[in-house]
Amino acid sequence: MGAQTLSRRELYREQTRAEIMTIGLRQIADGGAEALSLNAIAKEMAVSGAALYRYFAGRDDLLAALVVQAYEDLARSLEAATARRHRSGPARVHAVAAAYRAWALGQPHCYRLVFSTRLDSGRLASDEIVLASQRSMNVFLDALGSLSPHPGSSGRAVTPALAAQLEAWHRRSTDPALPPETLRLGVTCWTRLHGIMSLELDGHLQATNIDPGLLYRAEVEDLIG
Repeated sequence: MGAQTLSRRELYREQTRAEIMTIGLRQIADGGAEALSLNAIAKEMAVSGAALYRYFAGRDDLLAALVVQAYEDLARSLEAATARRHRSGPARVHAVAAAYRAWALGQPHCYRLVFSTRLDSGRLASDEIVLASQRSMNVFLDALGSLSPHPGSSGRAVTPALAAQLEAWHRRSTDPALPPETLRLGVTCWTRLHGIMSLELDGHLQATNIDPGLLYRAEVEDLIG
């Protein structure tokens, strides 16, 4: 009986946490991360503000949970895009890049949440967030590692200092060791595609009359080349 009662409590707790996060994410969709408010969530749920602290230590704790949730959703989207293992290396990179853009366009509030939220407040710079973000990066690295000839074979050497920093960064991952050239290409791919996506989502490319989709695809082709 005791174990059964505990199970019900845990189920109720998970359901309540999920409801809090759903309302919080809706607040972010409407007004950005700054709009996240525990008091407003409590009011919508018709409970006291103090009641929410049974589920989250504070606003930063809730924000961190939402960042992790968004990263995990992004990773699932990217992993689904590479499910067809028989694809060639370039096709896999294109599939991952296309899934990345589709996820950003479909959920711009989640994209901004993970890439525009400051993560230096202690509560937000957690190992959980690092692991969640690395999961999606690993999909990029796996696709880039399948390219042939191997990335970096063009003679663009990675300096020892940069190679050491790339390896230290990658040690946070559980993936097998990758060459510095692949790690560098992964970071380059992420930063360049993120730059285009940020400009597109914020409307900065409209004045150029350039199709963001064509620009994005050209950038992927350049990275593969």
